[in-house]
Amino acid sequence: MRIEIYQDRAGEWRWTFYASNGRKIADSGEGYASEYNAVRAARRLKELGPSAPIKRRDGTVLNESARSGLGPDPF
Repeated sequence: MRIEIYQDRAGEWRWTFYASNGRKIADSGEGYASEYNAVRAARRLKELGPSAPIKRRDGTVLNESARSGLGPDPF
């Protein structure tokens, strides 16, 4: 996996997160005024991503059974 930082046509800085097979998983969704801020945002993704809960749109938490006591993993 990798995160690429690049400057778009408007001169703003963005990041894109790629899977090990080269497919795009996510992107910044917004441009940043500086490369520094784009890198900071990408680092936050790396820091916070592993702890992000998986939820349905109705708020039901999935794949968190060990920590939340919701019962067996639904998948």
